[in-house]
Amino acid sequence: MKITFDDKILAKVADFSDADLVLDFDNTIGENGRPVEGCSIGTNYRLIAINKGTVPESFDTVIDSNFAPLHFKKYGQMFLTKDMTLSEDSVRRVQLKESGEVIDSNVQILDYRQV
Repeated sequence: MKITFDDKILAKVADFSDADLVLDFDNTIGENGRPVEGCSIGTNYRLIAINKGTVPESFDTVIDSNFAPLHFKKYGQMFLTKDMTLSEDSVRRVQLKESGEVIDSNVQILDYRQV
């Protein structure tokens, strides 16, 4: 499984090189970078930068990307496909796509690293 970031997304995440990246789909990560209780699934993806070494245990698999490994929950793989893209559309929304289909038309990119 792999997600390819387009050039616009690569520019947006360029300063995340010193972070762990989590692809969250069920509101597991709170604004302080720590796990919270929440529930949503399948169409509420968020790409979140958190402090290195603080990935919650529930993110038990890794998705390859052309930027950095993305930590993900293994049971959520049923919502994804083998080859996907993360790209910005003409109105600057970030979209997670597989061939021929949009998985999420408004992916948030967030930085929850603690200073």
